[in-house]
Amino acid sequence: MQHHGYLAALIVGSAALSACGSGSSSTSQVTPPAGRSGNTGAEQVLTETAGTAAQALAEGAALRSSERTTAEIQRNYDAQTAVASAAPTATVTRNAAGGLTLQVPGQPEVVFTPEDLSEDGYGFEKDGAGIWAWNNDGMAGQLDPTNSRDYHVFAYFVDTGDGTGREAFIVTGTETRAAALAALPSATYSGNSRIRLAPTTGFVNFATAVSEVQGNLNMSANFGSGTVFGSLTNLEGRPPRAEDPSQSWTAVDGALSLNETAISGNGFTGAVTADSAFTTGIAAIDAGSTYSGTFFGTAADGVAGAINLSGTAADGDASILGWGFFRGDKN
Repeated sequence: MQHHGYLAALIVGSAALSACGSGSSSTSQVTPPAGRSGNTGAEQVLTETAGTAAQALAEGAALRSSERTTAEIQRNYDAQTAVASAAPTATVTRNAAGGLTLQVPGQPEVVFTPEDLSEDGYGFEKDGAGIWAWNNDGMAGQLDPTNSRDYHVFAYFVDTGDGTGREAFIVTGTETRAAALAALPSATYSGNSRIRLAPTTGFVNFATAVSEVQGNLNMSANFGSGTVFGSLTNLEGRPPRAEDPSQSWTAVDGALSLNETAISGNGFTGAVTADSAFTTGIAAIDAGSTYSGTFFGTAADGVAGAINLSGTAADGDASILGWGFFRGDKN
C-alpha cells in the first residue's frame, strides 16, 4: 500500500486511525483509559428476554446506546469548531407511525415517520435531524423483525439550536447478561469499522471537512480471564466529498490496535494506539483515544461499540478528532 497525495486532505485524521500494526498483540502494555459506562437496570434490554434488536423495537422496547457504544461530536457552526461529547448517550424506539423516535439527552425527541424515509431508503431525514441505518440493507432491513442480528448501528445528526449541532455513531441492541459471560468459552469476532475524521478548528461544513477511514475488525475475547483485544486492518481512506465527489476508497498504510483491556459487566473500554506508518506519515493519536463496546446476544454472539479518537497532524500542529463504530459477529 502507499500514501496518496489526498491523504493530507484526510485532515491527517486518517492517522487517527493508525493503529498498532495489523498484528495487534494481546500483550500491549498500554494503560487503559477510564471506563465508559454501560447500560444497567431498566436501561438494559437483554436478548434472553426481548429477542433480537428488531424484535425488541417492534415490541415497544426503548433501546439505549450507552456511553460505551456512542461516539458523538458537538459542532459550533459559527466558530467552525468541533469537540467530542464527554458522556454521550441516545435512545431509539419504534413509534406508532412505523418510523423511529430518537431521544438525545437534553434535546426534544425527534419523531421520524415513514414519510421521512430518504430516497435511497437508508435513513429518515427531516429539517434539522436525521438517522441512518448502518449494518443492514437499508432502514427497512435493519428494522425487519425477522432480522437475526442482536445489535443495530445508526448514525444521527440533530440541530441543537443557537448555531450548534451533534453528529454521532451509536450502537443499540439486546445485550448479553453480564453473569453469563464468565462461563462462555473464548471467542473471536470478525467484522468492520468506519471512522469519520475532522479538524477541531476550521470545520466549515461536512462536505469540506470530514474524511473517512474504514477497515476490517478482528477481535478476541477470553471470557474466563475477562479480557478483550483486537485490531483494525486493511484500511481504506477517502477525502472529503467536496474534494472527491465520487467518494472512492483508496488503500492506506497502517492499522489500528485495540489494546487488551478488562471486561467489566458485559462491556469494556480500552486504549487505541497507532503504528509508525500512520504516526510518522499522517498523524499521531493521543493517549486518551479509546474503543469501547458491549456484547450482544444470549451467548455474546456479537460485539459492537464506539471509537473515539483525538490527535495531531504529522505535518503540522493541527488537532483532529475521530468518531466511529466497530462491529463484529462471532466466528
